[in-house]
Amino acid sequence: MRTLIQRLLIIISIMHFPCWGGTATHLGANLQPIRDWSFTPVYVDLMHQARKFGSPAGPWDETAPLGSDGWPVGDFGVVLLTGASKYSGNAGVYKVSFRGQARVKAVASSAQVLHQTFDAARNVSSADVLLPANEEQLMLAFTNTGTGIKDVKVIRPGYDAVNPPLFTRAFLDHIARFKTLRFMDWLRTNNSPVTSWTSRATPEATHHASSAGVPWEHIVALANQAQKDIWINIPISVDDDYVLQLARLLKRTLNADAKVYLEYSNEIWNGGFAQYNSNRALAIAEVQANPTSPLIYDGKRAPALIAFRRSAKRLKEFSDIFRQIYGDKAMLTTIRPVLGFQVVQSMTARIGLDFIADVYGPPRRFFYAIAGAPYFDLGDQQTVEGLNTDEVLAAMKKSVERAPIVSNLEADLALAAWYGLEFLAYEGGPATFGPGSLGAKKAANLDPRMLDLCVDYLTRWYRQGGGMLMWFMAGAGDWNTRYGAWELTTDLALADTPKIKCMDRVLGAPVPAPAGRNQIPGTFDALAYVGNPSPYSEKSRDRVRYLHPGAWIEYLVQAPASASYSLVIRSEANLAGNTIDLAVNSTLAAPAFEVAKTGWGHPADNPPITVKLNKGFNTLRLTTRTESSGFVISSLSLR
Repeated sequence: MRTLIQRLLIIISIMHFPCWGGTATHLGANLQPIRDWSFTPVYVDLMHQARKFGSPAGPWDETAPLGSDGWPVGDFGVVLLTGASKYSGNAGVYKVSFRGQARVKAVASSAQVLHQTFDAARNVSSADVLLPANEEQLMLAFTNTGTGIKDVKVIRPGYDAVNPPLFTRAFLDHIARFKTLRFMDWLRTNNSPVTSWTSRATPEATHHASSAGVPWEHIVALANQAQKDIWINIPISVDDDYVLQLARLLKRTLNADAKVYLEYSNEIWNGGFAQYNSNRALAIAEVQANPTSPLIYDGKRAPALIAFRRSAKRLKEFSDIFRQIYGDKAMLTTIRPVLGFQVVQSMTARIGLDFIADVYGPPRRFFYAIAGAPYFDLGDQQTVEGLNTDEVLAAMKKSVERAPIVSNLEADLALAAWYGLEFLAYEGGPATFGPGSLGAKKAANLDPRMLDLCVDYLTRWYRQGGGMLMWFMAGAGDWNTRYGAWELTTDLALADTPKIKCMDRVLGAPVPAPAGRNQIPGTFDALAYVGNPSPYSEKSRDRVRYLHPGAWIEYLVQAPASASYSLVIRSEANLAGNTIDLAVNSTLAAPAFEVAKTGWGHPADNPPITVKLNKGFNTLRLTTRTESSGFVISSLSLR
């Protein structure tokens, strides 16, 4: 029977962490790549995170000859764990076992190999490896192997060596707070060499820190065990059969109620990744091979243009394949294709979406959302040396405050609303990447003030209209390098860092209500158009003065309910004959609407236009069709 104090502690913990167990969906997390130097102990068996097999004397050289099954055909060494003393939980006795017989010894490590035994009847060898608390690494050599050994396992301290679980308790406890996990780095999406289902990583692979990433079966195992939704990335060059086999695998093995966010590669727009050039080359090759390719449906052949079109077309094809396996009812509910784009350049998504709309129909039939990466950072002080902690935090605070403008969030949301899509973030959080003031950057991430900074950042994202944000990233990491303090902590045992507290506070609270600047019913200034933040400059007035034929201007409006509203445009024009096309959420609502002749300097209301709006955000687009003397828009009223 629990004591009264125990009961109170349980109640307090539930009140403080109401979201634990991963029920809140507005904040997810990216996972780290699987590496021997990762500070996050994901796998119980170290072989899953080991490097490629090397020589016995130098396991790091990765030169061991391998058989067709991936196991060495003779003596070898293997790097299992590096940086071990930098975070807790690594010291202790590791249980080693393998099929066959060999001599085991530690290499470049003070670890001790004890109790080596061989069971001839089972053809299984075993040994204990004692890793001291101050030891930095664990590397093992296997000699006297004859023609080789197989099925090596190195089980962490504290786990059943005979039937070990796949994932560590520390890892599962850490990710429990998140409902959705993004596996981009687990899958080694960037620069992926995978092209076919047969070249993918499999559970039988000797280790999973290779360029093929972890097997899909492990992602499914984690999702099923921890009850997670998954955000997955399909390699840039895979064929349709790969996608078909993946859809079948997920339909057959993944929890039926798990959501699947489906993204094509990662940041295809980013020239720093091989997939940028791969997609561009594939687009050019497609057009060369097929003169009637839909990529050039309008005769335009610019490589950059057809590359963006191809990435959208490929995601649409993935959507079609998953629809074939899952059925219509699952699309955009269970299966959620997401078009990634550069958040500061909404055109990188608009090109693809316009192409899909023109060639295949409404993008919302194929896609669930668009998604960008609205990080905050140190701005122009990102790589400055000599900053102190206060200066780092001040720079990041300024970045948080300017994030909606710098990240172009209103334009991004307007594009999503135009096509009836959700607006998500595939990555986000504080970015301290780069040299300069490394000690201060680390201290800032551990400073209590980082908690409020992160909460403020996320609050601004949601109030701007953003949906689920996938924090980059969960886990623990080494924050003493130029490669950034991305992770939530430096050690999973340190569960009260400011960023972890931020996750739990945001996940445990209601989602902040969106607060667009053009809320209706009401009247708003014509200068409150998309991409023109206040205070309005004199130059910005040119957009509402000089809308020549073919030019358009957009307004993002927030409606309290789905209903019909009356739109009144207040304007002035010196002559008749100025007409505009009014479209709402990609649907033409009032073609060739003539702006009233009022005379310059005499703004007046035009006749009302009935428009249908959805609850939430809507995009109104005014496009000039004909121009006589021109016109000036003063305000818009929706009631």
